[in-house]
Amino acid sequence: MSARILVVEDEYFIAQDVAEALAGAGFGVLGPCATVAAALALLAGEESCAAAVLDANLRGESSLPVCAALAARGIPFIIVTGFTAGQLPAAMAAGPVLAKPLDPARLVGMLKGLIAGP
Repeated sequence: MSARILVVEDEYFIAQDVAEALAGAGFGVLGPCATVAAALALLAGEESCAAAVLDANLRGESSLPVCAALAARGIPFIIVTGFTAGQLPAAMAAGPVLAKPLDPARLVGMLKGLIAGP
């Protein structure tokens, strides 16, 4: 089974682009989730993921609770945002940050590196 990636993104077309890029690279996709509540519900359920791609801001709501839940489970994540790393809370900026607009090939490469580990 391929590694499953949780996608947390509130912009429909960006979420679809991310999901298609991941599926095209052989990843399984969980979501996309457009809200913190939906992402936390998936994580609390029986679904598992190897990594996550998170938008920093979901319609004005910070995805920081999702970052915390992922970190507590030891699941790596990439923050996708229009903000710079310096504008993000430390818990978000500690990991990889990828600027919008997304480069799907770069996202896939970063995820492969995260999953492979050091």
